[in-house]
Amino acid sequence: MTDPAACDPEAIAALVRAGDIAALDRLTRCQGERLLAVGRRYCRDEQDARDAVQDALLAAGLHLADYRGEGPAEGWVARMVARACARMRRGRRNDPALHVHDTEATAPGDDPETLAGRARVAEALGEALLELSPADRAILLLAEAEGWTGPEIAAELGLSPGAVRSRLMRARQATRARLTALAAGD
Repeated sequence: MTDPAACDPEAIAALVRAGDIAALDRLTRCQGERLLAVGRRYCRDEQDARDAVQDALLAAGLHLADYRGEGPAEGWVARMVARACARMRRGRRNDPALHVHDTEATAPGDDPETLAGRARVAEALGEALLELSPADRAILLLAEAEGWTGPEIAAELGLSPGAVRSRLMRARQATRARLTALAAGD
């Protein structure tokens, strides 16, 4: 806002104390960047910071009568932004989807020898994949691990479907040959 009188903190505080919702509009126009900076500092993510500022302004609008006027209205809303960020972090920490780990489930009867054999196969497969070119490795992983079709891979990588089919066939053959060689070396 360009008018310095409109951004006077005492005038904004008086409007908030009077319960005038327009005070929040003035506060946002005058101190919006500062509130966003507080959100960035506490949320550490741009989108979460913007959401926290919105949540704080909504809460301030609902609780105008609770403003005691002991400090600038900007500080009152800034504390609400910080608390909104804390709520977001708590909510994320309690989100069960964030605590799911890809772990290999073992059957109750698996003995250590079987588990060690699986680990050797996984290591050999990783080595075989690393020997492929990055493009061939991407094609093989998209097809085998992600279940993509040839036309989907072609569209994603900018190749023709025929090129994807032939490169996929060669990648499978090279991987199979490498795994066979590693198995023969055991």
